[in-house]
Amino acid sequence: MAKASTTTSSRTDKDATKRASRETRGAPRSSTGAAAYTLSAAREAELLREAESLGDNTVIFPGKLARRVIWSSRIQLAAERDAADLVRTPFPDDEPALTREEIRALRDKIELLRVTQSRWQAVQQRQEQAVALFKGPAAEAALHRQTLLRFFDLRFKNSPEGQKRLMAIRAGSGDADLVQDVSDLLLLCSEHAEALRKAPRGEADAAARLRALSPELARMLADKTFSPEAQRARKLRDAAYTLVMHAERRLRAAAEYWYAGTDRMKDYAPFPVSRGAASTGDEEEEEEGEDTAENGATEGDASEEGATEDGAPGEGEG
Repeated sequence: MAKASTTTSSRTDKDATKRASRETRGAPRSSTGAAAYTLSAAREAELLREAESLGDNTVIFPGKLARRVIWSSRIQLAAERDAADLVRTPFPDDEPALTREEIRALRDKIELLRVTQSRWQAVQQRQEQAVALFKGPAAEAALHRQTLLRFFDLRFKNSPEGQKRLMAIRAGSGDADLVQDVSDLLLLCSEHAEALRKAPRGEADAAARLRALSPELARMLADKTFSPEAQRARKLRDAAYTLVMHAERRLRAAAEYWYAGTDRMKDYAPFPVSRGAASTGDEEEEEEGEDTAENGATEGDASEEGATEDGAPGEGEG
């Protein structure tokens, strides 16, 4: 009993230490917790217009939202701390000067990324539910399809034209093909209704059931297909991520001018990416991943912009 109590106490102390560490650094808790900062409707609309103006010039969001929000937020805080220097950076003539407003705007862009990722995941979850719901009716329709094909194979034994129609029905194998097969079979059933009614192996019942399933299958197929809504949600998420990346690179370039070769550059390091890791941007966040972002890059990690100094952005030394 004493050992169990000690283990529980140790875990509690560890959790408390992690919470205190977060609060000390002022980092967001996670992507799933209550947001410490929210966009006004007007500001969100303004940023969405900016995101949409990127067109196809976007970067695919690589995932790990909670870690990236923490990482980008620290870069933004470091830039606010160093704003007096950064706004005097002599950018090339074809780039606008860096302003305090631009530095503060990164906070809004980070929140837009959080919002658009949540919306994309909501759409994706609805599609996943539709995929799961489609399986049952589709399996039943496939059984009735076989019953009716067996009937029509015999009926069209001496009809080349009928055999061609059956070959066309059998040609496809996907979900969309199944929905079309049901429609084609129902047409055949209507053309041979009297013979079907007299068939002794449940063919009439199979046709009746397919007739009931047909509109349901068509609707469910549309629900589980990658819809225009889903495409727009993902595109906006990627555009929001691109805005964050563009802002970070501007701040990093300015910091490089002022602080190259000093510890302070650690505060502007690109997000570390584990070598060999691949992501679709759609996976669930993991607590362990969040801890890694809070405590710095793990040994052996690369960054999104090449090798960087170890350590997470934090309070650097001038």
